[in-house]
Amino acid sequence: MEIQTFTGATLVDALIQVKRQLGEEAVILTSRRAEDPARLPEGHLVEVVAALPQAPRRPGRSPARTGEARAWQPPRLERGGAPAGPPANPVESTGAAEPRSPSAARALPAGELDELRQELAALRRAILDPSTPPRQDSRSAWSPAHEQALRTLCGRGVARPLACALLDELTGLDGSKVEAALIPALARRLPCAPVEEPVPGRRVEALVGPTGVGKTTALAKWALRRDAGHRRAGILSLDTKRVAAVEQIRRLASILKAPLETVYRPAELSAALDRLSACDLVLVDTPGTGPRERLGLERVRAFLRQLGPVHVHLVLPASMRLEDQMANLHPWKAAGADRLLVTKLDEAAALGGLVELAAQAGLPFSWVGTGSRIPGDLARPAGRTLARWILRPDELGGEEREEAPAQAGLRRLQSLVAEARAAL
Repeated sequence: MEIQTFTGATLVDALIQVKRQLGEEAVILTSRRAEDPARLPEGHLVEVVAALPQAPRRPGRSPARTGEARAWQPPRLERGGAPAGPPANPVESTGAAEPRSPSAARALPAGELDELRQELAALRRAILDPSTPPRQDSRSAWSPAHEQALRTLCGRGVARPLACALLDELTGLDGSKVEAALIPALARRLPCAPVEEPVPGRRVEALVGPTGVGKTTALAKWALRRDAGHRRAGILSLDTKRVAAVEQIRRLASILKAPLETVYRPAELSAALDRLSACDLVLVDTPGTGPRERLGLERVRAFLRQLGPVHVHLVLPASMRLEDQMANLHPWKAAGADRLLVTKLDEAAALGGLVELAAQAGLPFSWVGTGSRIPGDLARPAGRTLARWILRPDELGGEEREEAPAQAGLRRLQSLVAEARAAL
């Protein structure tokens, strides 16, 4: 079937060209309006795709095309046993090149042969054990402990290129030391925001992100954390568009016994902050906004510009795909997000995605949500803690619960020292 494309100023012009070129038997396949930048905005072009069907082939007839190479058929034997048909040597009749003998093949150098043997061995291991990802850098002298560590990292959700790059840094270690070196190596790739000293005055922290990621729950946990360096936390809600959002935040603030201010327009921010002057920490709850909601993003940006928060925490769940995390990251990072608050660590199948999220985002982790308990299940992360949770998910949240009393006492002492300095 011969397919051609025709364009014209109108559909009639295009059909006239089809009839002229292909005749009356042409079949119209598609037609569409094609914009022509040279003709806009005055006009456009019409594109028609037509085809000329081939005539049905009669049985027993050879193809009509000339010069087409035909496959050799075995000779037919006549009654007398003499072969009939093409010559006995099909290579001469078809003009195909005679195959080279193995001795005529080029001899490979020893280095290339060794490299081929290593690649074949890696392929053989991958076939025998499908769970074993192939090594990306065959030049690295890895031990069996490195191979086992690669399987562990990939099984915990770490992307294979990152896992290979991480293990390439540990090639000089003995097999017994590879496992112990994994946690500090992962910790170096998981930056965490430092714990800031409490300062006199009011601190404003904003939580932003898409819908359903746990912003309001994280805000409630943060407000109840007495080891977070604040005496009294207030809530400033900008979420007034979602159905029943205002009533929900009012009930939550009543349970938390925290003062609440709901703001509908940027002009109301100054008066709302004045009414929260007794709070040394103001947590801003923003409406859930997706990366394609331009009006919603601009509205939240306008509030943030006027608020001037100390930090803007982008809230993302650990169970979200990396592609979706990146789609939400870029617009909020342009709006001023400088921290990552990762929630729902307990709902993620694997936590290795935190490594690639940190690598691509370039932002430190401020808080992590390890469960749904209020209060509790919110921790200030450390690189080694996150690395240990990635490799040993059964330990998730255990250390934070054990160290909470000690951290609470330390934060309370720091708060008292800051008050004394302010009084002096």
